[in-house]
Order: sequence, then C-alpha cells, then structure tokens
Amino acid sequence: MNITEHISANGLSRETICEEAKISRTFLSLIESGERKPGLKTVGKLANSLGVSVRDLRPDLAILLGDNA
Repeated sequence: MNITEHISANGLSRETICEEAKISRTFLSLIESGERKPGLKTVGKLANSLGVSVRDLRPDLAILLGDNA
C-alpha cells in the first residue's frame, strides 16, 4: 500500500500517526519513501494509527502477528 496516498486521501496527520505509533517523523518519512520497513515491534502500532491492517503494510509479517484475514 502507498502510505503517503493513504495519509492524504484520509486527511490524516503525520504528527498524530507518529505519536500513536511511537515512531519519529523521520522514521515515518523513511517508511513512506520505501527506504525502511516497519518491523515486528512497530508494524501493529503503525497499522492501528493508519486505520489499516498489518497485512496492508507488511503481508510478510501478518501471519506472525495473527493478522491473516
């Protein structure tokens, strides 16, 4: 999924996303640009803050986290 498009399309605040997911704005930018991927400790919190499933962000980690819908 394209996180940048999702944020824009849903009028989300990057500041709020970072606060809820407990990540820095810099890290969110790296994720948006594809330079980094959220790991096991971060992906669930980031998915919740974006209002999406783990599968949307990291299908490869979804089964490990029990998000296999």
